[in-house]
Amino acid sequence: MATIRKRTLPSGKDRWQVDFFDQAGKRRAKLFTRKKDADAFLVTARAQVATGTYVHDAESISLGEAAQAWLDHCATRRDTGRRMERATFRDYDDKVRLHIKDAEVGITTIKLSRLTRKEVNEFRDRLLASGRSEAMVRKVLGVLRLILSHAMDNGQVPGNAAQGVKVLRASRIDQKVAVPSKKDVKTLIDNAVGRLRPLLIVSALCGLRASEARGLRWQDVDFADGYLHIRQRADFYCEIGEPKSAAGHRSVPAGPMVLNALREWKLACPKGEMDLVFPANDGSVSDHNNTMRRHFKPLCQRHGIQTRWHDLRHFAVSLWIEQGFGIKEVMTFAGHSSVQMTMERYGHMFPSPDHQKAMAQVEARLLG
Repeated sequence: MATIRKRTLPSGKDRWQVDFFDQAGKRRAKLFTRKKDADAFLVTARAQVATGTYVHDAESISLGEAAQAWLDHCATRRDTGRRMERATFRDYDDKVRLHIKDAEVGITTIKLSRLTRKEVNEFRDRLLASGRSEAMVRKVLGVLRLILSHAMDNGQVPGNAAQGVKVLRASRIDQKVAVPSKKDVKTLIDNAVGRLRPLLIVSALCGLRASEARGLRWQDVDFADGYLHIRQRADFYCEIGEPKSAAGHRSVPAGPMVLNALREWKLACPKGEMDLVFPANDGSVSDHNNTMRRHFKPLCQRHGIQTRWHDLRHFAVSLWIEQGFGIKEVMTFAGHSSVQMTMERYGHMFPSPDHQKAMAQVEARLLG
């Protein structure tokens, strides 16, 4: 049985005490200054006891301990080959070490039993105030949600306080991706030599991610029907693995320019057991940073072009939309997991419907 009673402390101050039994039958008590806080706590505690998820403050671990436990779990998955690439683990570890555990803005000292949406919102605001980008803060919050989900699975916290916490964009202008001009892309392609030229063409016209292009095999190039089949990718450590997501497994149509460039490149392509389309000189997986540093960036500098490699993917999508591809086609060819993701990044590129013309046609049909 749970009760709330008024109690006078030796100091003479009045407090509201909540008494209840947890799921293990152990008596618990908690003091509050205001009765409405005691009422709210009792409602929450009853629900947690009923579901067996109540954790007393004294027995609760800190968020920092939960983060480390989650990283240890991820490391075990990585070491046993259970869908945890080294690059993914490295990224998770960086988010925890550089942001969640940061001495200035971090949130690791709070106990899970005391973590609420309010604390997570304040953590988000501190990250933004520190100068971190909105995109980075979203990624950090995503990692925090994973940490708390793992803690929930282990019965260490009743709910995920980070679920639903959002980072609102400062303006819709921030949503627009950087797309290089057709003139700049043509200049890069016309002046690229060796492996870089077909790599540029494939990236700028088929929209492959850098990791997907590095993992592309000749057996995945369908010269007869004109498709590139994305079945694997190469990570930061030059290790081959599955595509980024289930949606990453896809077939992207390739036009004559792409296919002809690949046919020509195949004659000079270094041979290797991995059968890669864009390998290093010894036939192994190429290092993306090395390609950028030694080839792509110098090419851009020589011609006064300011663009990132990933912008070529945006360029490809912009061409698809310009050509009249529908949102579902763009989503599929880009390897996005949802239409929402595609619209958030490229929605502003789709032509706006002529509502006035459409309404005029509606009226004409009504009036004959």
